Amino acid sequence: KVVERPRTTDEEIGDRQVEVESVVSLISSGTELKVFQGLFDEAALDVNIQDMADKTMAYPLAFGYCTVGRITRCGRAVADASALTGTLVFAFLPHGTHHVVDRDAVSPVPDGVAPEDAVFL
Repeated sequence: KVVERPRTTDEEIGDRQVEVESVVSLISSGTELKVFQGLFDEAALDVNIQDMADKTMAYPLAFGYCTVGRITRCGRAVADASALTGTLVFAFLPHGTHHVVDRDAVSPVPDGVAPEDAVFL
């Protein structure tokens, strides 16, 4: 089941957070196919990924783990905000159109690397 949550442009972001507008995300033909088909046991997600450490595989579930997107907004305390805005970044995030995460959760994609290739970083 797909659940859409409306996004408002006036949503507050924390001082050290950034907003990422997704360009591409990676789909796993193993785990994610099982989730889509409902063929999984309730268990912890990847505890090595900060945003998934306290999540379990149980519906409702935001799944996915690799996203490349562009920074659209930065919090007041993000030191490199002016340089970062508009930058293509990689992050371990579930599938979605927009994400608000800590600045440290994103890594700039090297120049010349296409989003479709960067998602494998």
